[in-house]
Amino acid sequence: MDDPSRPDARVTHGPSCRPGGVLVEVTAGTAPYAVRLATTREPAGEDSAELQPGEVVVLATGEVDWGETIDPLLEFAALDGSGVRYVDDLDGFDFTRPAEADCAAITPPTGAAQVPDIGTPQAGADAEVVPMPVPGLPDPDAALPVGRVREPAAAVASTGRVVAGEEVTLRGRGFVPGERVAVRLQGGAVLSSVTAGPDGQVVTAVRIPAGTAAGSATVELIGKESTTTAAVGLEVAGGGVPWPLLTAGLALLVAGAGVGAASGRRVRRPVGGPPMRSA
Repeated sequence: MDDPSRPDARVTHGPSCRPGGVLVEVTAGTAPYAVRLATTREPAGEDSAELQPGEVVVLATGEVDWGETIDPLLEFAALDGSGVRYVDDLDGFDFTRPAEADCAAITPPTGAAQVPDIGTPQAGADAEVVPMPVPGLPDPDAALPVGRVREPAAAVASTGRVVAGEEVTLRGRGFVPGERVAVRLQGGAVLSSVTAGPDGQVVTAVRIPAGTAAGSATVELIGKESTTTAAVGLEVAGGGVPWPLLTAGLALLVAGAGVGAASGRRVRRPVGGPPMRSA
Protein backbone atom coordinates (compact mmCIF):
# COMPACT_ATOMS: atom_id res chain seq x y z
CA MET A 1 0.00 0.00 0.00
CA ASP A 2 1.37 3.40 -0.97
CA ASP A 3 2.31 5.80 1.80
CA PRO A 4 0.57 9.14 1.08
CA SER A 5 3.22 11.01 3.04
CA ARG A 6 5.97 9.97 0.61
CA PRO A 7 6.71 11.64 -2.74
CA ASP A 8 5.80 10.06 -6.06
CA ALA A 9 8.18 10.08 -9.05
CA ARG A 10 8.04 9.40 -12.78
CA VAL A 11 10.68 9.52 -15.50
CA THR A 12 9.56 11.93 -18.23
CA HIS A 13 12.56 11.94 -20.57
CA GLY A 14 15.58 9.78 -21.35
CA PRO A 15 18.67 10.23 -23.55
CA SER A 16 18.07 10.03 -27.29
CA CYS A 17 19.56 11.32 -30.52
CA ARG A 18 18.76 14.81 -29.27
CA PRO A 19 20.98 16.49 -26.68
CA GLY A 20 19.96 16.14 -23.05
CA GLY A 21 19.82 13.73 -20.16
CA VAL A 22 17.27 12.11 -17.89
CA LEU A 23 14.37 14.15 -16.46
CA VAL A 24 12.41 12.92 -13.44
CA GLU A 25 9.25 14.61 -12.16
CA VAL A 26 8.77 14.33 -8.39
CA THR A 27 5.48 15.17 -6.65
CA ALA A 28 5.56 15.58 -2.86
CA GLY A 29 3.13 13.75 -0.60
CA THR A 30 1.78 15.05 2.69
CA ALA A 31 5.20 15.34 4.36
CA PRO A 32 8.21 17.49 3.41
CA TYR A 33 11.12 15.59 1.85
CA ALA A 34 14.58 16.23 0.43
CA VAL A 35 15.22 14.35 -2.82
CA ARG A 36 18.45 13.76 -4.73
CA LEU A 37 18.83 12.39 -8.26
CA ALA A 38 21.95 10.20 -8.35
CA THR A 39 23.37 8.05 -11.16
CA THR A 40 25.96 5.34 -11.61
CA ARG A 41 28.36 7.95 -13.00
CA GLU A 42 27.61 10.51 -10.25
CA PRO A 43 26.73 8.61 -7.05
CA ALA A 44 26.93 11.86 -5.07
CA GLY A 45 24.01 13.22 -7.08
CA GLU A 46 23.42 15.28 -10.23
CA ASP A 47 20.44 17.32 -9.02
CA SER A 48 18.46 17.79 -5.81
CA ALA A 49 15.59 19.72 -4.26
CA GLU A 50 13.56 20.11 -1.09
CA LEU A 51 9.83 19.58 -1.45
CA GLN A 52 7.04 20.87 0.71
CA PRO A 53 3.71 18.98 0.75
CA GLY A 54 2.06 19.07 -2.68
CA GLU A 55 5.06 20.65 -4.44
CA VAL A 56 6.19 19.39 -7.86
CA VAL A 57 9.78 19.59 -9.14
CA VAL A 58 11.64 18.21 -12.15
CA LEU A 59 15.17 16.93 -11.54
CA ALA A 60 17.62 16.59 -14.43
CA THR A 61 20.93 14.85 -15.04
CA GLY A 62 23.68 16.39 -17.11
CA GLU A 63 24.26 15.64 -20.79
CA VAL A 64 24.59 11.96 -21.71
CA ASP A 65 27.37 11.16 -24.19
CA TRP A 66 26.97 9.08 -27.35
CA GLY A 67 26.72 5.39 -26.43
CA GLU A 68 26.86 6.14 -22.69
CA THR A 69 24.75 4.10 -20.27
CA ILE A 70 23.17 5.90 -17.34
CA ASP A 71 21.24 4.33 -14.47
CA PRO A 72 19.36 6.91 -12.34
CA LEU A 73 17.96 6.54 -8.83
CA LEU A 74 16.28 8.81 -6.29
CA GLU A 75 17.34 9.18 -2.66
CA PHE A 76 14.72 10.54 -0.24
CA ALA A 77 15.10 11.93 3.29
CA ALA A 78 12.16 13.16 5.37
CA LEU A 79 12.39 16.73 6.66
CA ASP A 80 9.81 16.33 9.44
CA GLY A 81 12.29 14.99 11.99
CA SER A 82 11.14 11.37 11.64
CA GLY A 83 14.50 10.26 10.23
CA VAL A 84 12.88 8.32 7.37
CA ARG A 85 15.24 7.65 4.46
CA TYR A 86 14.75 5.43 1.43
CA VAL A 87 15.86 4.90 -2.17
CA ASP A 88 13.77 4.54 -5.33
CA ASP A 89 15.85 2.55 -7.84
CA LEU A 90 13.57 3.60 -10.73
CA ASP A 91 13.52 0.00 -11.94
CA GLY A 92 13.42 -0.37 -15.70
CA PHE A 93 14.79 3.09 -16.39
CA ASP A 94 18.45 2.45 -17.13
CA PHE A 95 19.30 4.13 -20.44
CA THR A 96 21.95 3.88 -23.14
CA ARG A 97 22.14 6.77 -25.56
CA PRO A 98 22.44 5.64 -29.20
CA ALA A 99 25.78 5.92 -30.96
CA GLU A 100 26.31 9.04 -33.03
CA ALA A 101 26.64 6.97 -36.21
CA ASP A 102 23.31 5.25 -35.52
CA CYS A 103 21.57 8.59 -35.06
CA ALA A 104 23.13 9.93 -38.25
CA ALA A 105 21.92 6.87 -40.16
CA ILE A 106 18.28 7.43 -39.22
CA THR A 107 18.27 11.21 -39.66
CA PRO A 108 15.97 11.98 -42.60
CA PRO A 109 17.42 14.00 -45.48
CA THR A 110 16.57 17.68 -45.61
CA GLY A 111 15.25 19.62 -48.55
CA ALA A 112 13.78 18.26 -51.78
CA ALA A 113 15.56 16.40 -54.52
CA GLN A 114 15.71 18.20 -57.84
CA VAL A 115 15.73 16.50 -61.26
CA PRO A 116 15.55 17.93 -64.75
CA ASP A 117 12.28 17.88 -66.63
CA ILE A 118 11.92 14.66 -68.59
CA GLY A 119 10.52 16.61 -71.52
CA THR A 120 12.81 17.43 -74.45
CA PRO A 121 13.85 21.07 -74.21
CA GLN A 122 13.90 23.27 -77.27
CA ALA A 123 17.23 23.89 -78.89
CA GLY A 124 19.24 26.46 -77.00
CA ALA A 125 16.89 26.39 -74.02
CA ASP A 126 17.97 25.30 -70.57
CA ALA A 127 16.34 22.23 -69.08
CA GLU A 128 13.71 23.14 -66.51
CA VAL A 129 14.48 22.08 -62.97
CA VAL A 130 11.48 21.08 -60.87
CA PRO A 131 11.26 19.99 -57.23
CA MET A 132 10.72 16.28 -56.74
CA PRO A 133 8.73 15.17 -53.67
CA VAL A 134 10.58 12.84 -51.32
CA PRO A 135 8.55 10.15 -49.52
CA GLY A 136 8.18 10.94 -45.83
CA LEU A 137 8.91 14.65 -46.27
CA PRO A 138 6.45 17.51 -46.80
CA ASP A 139 5.50 18.54 -50.30
CA PRO A 140 8.22 20.98 -51.46
CA ASP A 141 5.53 23.29 -52.82
CA ALA A 142 3.75 23.42 -49.46
CA ALA A 143 4.40 26.19 -46.97
CA LEU A 144 7.02 25.37 -44.36
CA PRO A 145 5.73 25.07 -40.79
CA VAL A 146 6.64 27.86 -38.47
CA GLY A 147 9.26 26.77 -35.93
CA ARG A 148 8.29 26.57 -32.30
CA VAL A 149 9.62 29.30 -30.05
CA ARG A 150 9.87 29.46 -26.29
CA GLU A 151 6.84 30.96 -24.60
CA PRO A 152 7.30 34.42 -23.10
CA ALA A 153 8.08 34.33 -19.40
CA ALA A 154 5.05 34.69 -17.12
CA ALA A 155 3.99 33.66 -13.63
CA VAL A 156 0.76 33.39 -11.65
CA ALA A 157 -0.05 32.70 -8.00
CA SER A 158 -2.76 30.50 -6.50
CA THR A 159 -4.04 33.56 -4.64
CA GLY A 160 -3.44 37.28 -4.86
CA ARG A 161 -3.50 37.75 -1.07
CA VAL A 162 -1.41 35.81 1.43
CA VAL A 163 -0.71 36.12 5.15
CA ALA A 164 2.95 36.49 6.12
CA GLY A 165 4.20 33.10 7.30
CA GLU A 166 1.84 31.13 5.05
CA GLU A 167 2.39 29.37 1.71
CA VAL A 168 1.35 30.28 -1.81
CA THR A 169 1.66 28.13 -4.95
CA LEU A 170 3.37 29.70 -7.97
CA ARG A 171 3.29 28.60 -11.60
CA GLY A 172 5.73 29.94 -14.17
CA ARG A 173 6.55 29.38 -17.84
CA GLY A 174 9.06 30.44 -20.47
CA PHE A 175 12.19 28.90 -18.92
CA VAL A 176 14.79 26.61 -20.49
CA PRO A 177 13.80 22.95 -19.93
CA GLY A 178 15.88 21.44 -17.15
CA GLU A 179 17.31 24.70 -15.79
CA ARG A 180 17.09 25.65 -12.11
CA VAL A 181 14.70 28.48 -11.35
CA ALA A 182 15.18 30.51 -8.16
CA VAL A 183 12.15 31.98 -6.38
CA ARG A 184 12.69 35.08 -4.27
CA LEU A 185 11.00 38.15 -2.92
CA GLN A 186 12.07 41.13 -4.99
CA GLY A 187 15.10 42.62 -3.27
CA GLY A 188 15.13 39.83 -0.68
CA ALA A 189 16.49 36.36 -0.07
CA VAL A 190 15.80 33.28 -2.20
CA LEU A 191 12.74 31.42 -0.91
CA SER A 192 13.22 28.19 -2.88
CA SER A 193 14.39 26.77 -6.19
CA VAL A 194 12.77 24.40 -8.68
CA THR A 195 13.77 22.73 -11.95
CA ALA A 196 11.91 23.67 -15.14
CA GLY A 197 10.13 20.78 -16.84
CA PRO A 198 10.50 19.68 -20.46
CA ASP A 199 7.92 22.31 -21.43
CA GLY A 200 9.81 25.08 -19.65
CA GLN A 201 7.21 25.37 -16.90
CA VAL A 202 7.60 25.26 -13.11
CA VAL A 203 5.22 24.71 -10.19
CA THR A 204 6.31 25.31 -6.62
CA ALA A 205 4.89 26.24 -3.22
CA VAL A 206 6.79 28.87 -1.23
CA ARG A 207 6.33 30.26 2.26
CA ILE A 208 6.23 34.03 2.58
CA PRO A 209 8.54 34.91 5.52
CA ALA A 210 6.67 35.74 8.72
CA GLY A 211 8.51 39.05 9.03
CA THR A 212 7.42 40.32 5.62
CA ALA A 213 5.89 43.78 5.88
CA ALA A 214 2.20 44.06 5.08
CA GLY A 215 1.36 45.56 1.72
CA SER A 216 2.25 44.94 -1.92
CA ALA A 217 5.12 42.55 -2.67
CA THR A 218 6.63 41.03 -5.80
CA VAL A 219 7.88 37.46 -6.10
CA GLU A 220 10.39 36.78 -8.88
CA LEU A 221 11.15 33.50 -10.68
CA ILE A 222 14.64 33.68 -12.22
CA GLY A 223 16.18 31.09 -14.56
CA LYS A 224 19.77 30.24 -13.64
CA GLU A 225 21.00 29.63 -17.20
CA SER A 226 18.68 31.80 -19.27
CA THR A 227 18.38 34.61 -16.67
CA THR A 228 14.73 34.70 -17.73
CA THR A 229 12.65 36.47 -15.08
CA ALA A 230 8.92 36.18 -14.44
CA ALA A 231 7.28 38.22 -11.68
CA VAL A 232 3.96 38.00 -9.86
CA GLY A 233 2.46 40.56 -7.49
CA LEU A 234 1.00 39.65 -4.10
CA GLU A 235 -0.81 41.52 -1.35
CA VAL A 236 0.77 40.48 1.95
CA ALA A 237 -1.27 40.69 5.14
CA GLY A 238 0.40 40.90 8.55
CA GLY A 239 0.69 37.68 10.49
CA GLY A 240 -0.67 39.09 13.81
CA VAL A 241 -3.93 38.20 15.62
CA PRO A 242 -6.98 39.40 13.62
CA TRP A 243 -8.68 42.46 15.18
CA PRO A 244 -12.10 40.78 15.74
CA LEU A 245 -10.48 37.97 17.72
CA LEU A 246 -8.39 40.45 19.69
CA THR A 247 -11.50 42.51 20.55
CA ALA A 248 -13.42 39.42 21.64
CA GLY A 249 -10.51 38.32 23.81
CA LEU A 250 -10.34 41.68 25.57
CA ALA A 251 -14.09 41.60 26.21
CA LEU A 252 -13.84 38.18 27.83
CA LEU A 253 -10.92 39.37 29.93
CA VAL A 254 -12.86 42.38 31.23
CA ALA A 255 -15.94 40.26 31.95
CA GLY A 256 -13.82 37.74 33.85
CA ALA A 257 -12.29 40.50 35.98
CA GLY A 258 -15.77 41.78 36.92
CA VAL A 259 -16.93 38.35 38.01
CA GLY A 260 -13.81 37.92 40.12
CA ALA A 261 -14.36 41.26 41.85
CA ALA A 262 -17.99 40.47 42.65
CA SER A 263 -17.20 37.06 44.06
CA GLY A 264 -14.53 38.63 46.30
CA ARG A 265 -16.97 40.84 48.28
CA ARG A 266 -17.77 39.60 51.81
CA VAL A 267 -20.18 40.73 54.58
CA ARG A 268 -18.44 41.20 57.92
CA ARG A 269 -20.17 41.31 61.37
CA PRO A 270 -18.87 42.10 64.87
CA VAL A 271 -17.95 39.20 67.11
CA GLY A 272 -20.85 38.30 69.42
CA GLY A 273 -23.27 40.77 67.84
CA PRO A 274 -26.22 40.23 65.53
CA PRO A 275 -25.60 39.56 61.88
CA MET A 276 -25.14 42.65 59.76
CA ARG A 277 -27.03 43.14 56.58
CA SER A 278 -25.31 44.34 53.56
CA ALA A 279 -26.44 47.66 52.21
